[in-house]
Amino acid sequence: IVKLQDQYAYFDEKQVKALLDKLENPPALSGQELLQAALAEDYDGAPIELSPAARNLLDDLLSGGPVAKPEGLEATLRPYQQRGFEWLYKNARIGFGSLIADDMGLGKTLQVIATLLKLKEEGSLGDQKAIAIVPTTLLTNWYKEIQKFAPGLSAHVYHGPSRSLQPLENADLLITTYGVVRSEGAELARKKWLAAV
Repeated sequence: IVKLQDQYAYFDEKQVKALLDKLENPPALSGQELLQAALAEDYDGAPIELSPAARNLLDDLLSGGPVAKPEGLEATLRPYQQRGFEWLYKNARIGFGSLIADDMGLGKTLQVIATLLKLKEEGSLGDQKAIAIVPTTLLTNWYKEIQKFAPGLSAHVYHGPSRSLQPLENADLLITTYGVVRSEGAELARKKWLAAV
């Protein structure tokens, strides 16, 4: 029995112990659980108050407003590509992964390039780099598409017997293959990537 504001309240010892344990050792929440709590502004029956930064991220997620294509993009996005780009960009800004399952030839690479360029133009892609892991047959295509559509986005191809990560310091994007990642996964995993494609 505890006296609170001139009233007495009964607390079950087991419930108090469980509550204290939860406060001292909070459970790790998944992204989905965090999003659910943010949307409900409630966690485990208790109201939560979002920070201004979290509120802005949530508003960005929920807003259906258009996102301007990157200034340095030298391509016109078709309406479905613009929607895909906006979706990728908004998800990337709040740390969500995305999957584009358009048919071959519909411009998935361009949508990803536009997203990476937008992240660079806003300053998110700087110290942290992006990595694109592609089939060997697409290495050259990715590099050429970046040069053609986003010359302001610098890319480094990491492939071949004399490959080096040193040039990555001056690049925004590392383009490599599944085989290289399989053989050098531990070294590549030591880097903190802003985005992985």
